[in-house]
Amino acid sequence: MSEEKMCTSVRMVFLSNLLESKGILDLLDALVLLRQRDCPFVCDVVGAETAEMDRERLQEEIGKRKLEEVVLYRGCLYGEDKLQILKTADFFVFPTYYPNECFPLVLLEAMAQGLPCISTDEGAIPDIIDDGETGFICEKKNPQDLADQMETLIKDETLRRKMGTAGRKKYERDFTLACFEQRFVQCLKAVLSEE
Repeated sequence: MSEEKMCTSVRMVFLSNLLESKGILDLLDALVLLRQRDCPFVCDVVGAETAEMDRERLQEEIGKRKLEEVVLYRGCLYGEDKLQILKTADFFVFPTYYPNECFPLVLLEAMAQGLPCISTDEGAIPDIIDDGETGFICEKKNPQDLADQMETLIKDETLRRKMGTAGRKKYERDFTLACFEQRFVQCLKAVLSEE
């Protein structure tokens, strides 16, 4: 697929270490369903290779599903490069079921860029994403549900913009460094006042 044609598609980004429990294979399976539904998309995959999944295995998984033209592995990106890939995306997808997932900062990074987010109810993710308002919470290990949520965002630009704006507002209200510092001070004061 030419770079020009890809630009007309809705662009999503997955950003995480390459682990099955981060949902990368579920994402690929969901993308197969989107292709079958003739949804126009490009998916950027960003993240470090792991012992479980290196670049070669990821490319094999992409090839098995015949997604070579629409899934692009970008490797590890940091700083301005990571920011740039988020800025070019239309939405963020992170179908994790990683057992130690607590409070994934990648979701905050995506929201800071005004991206609607699709993820799961693992860990504190439901405290980050307001389902139906700033993005969608989908069922873990369910490519069909994931594909349904992605299709909704692919087909509805107005909803993408609305959710992205709501996510950015939530980020500014609850998740900036200043908010963290203020809450941390409040917690310390509460603890000290109990002594």
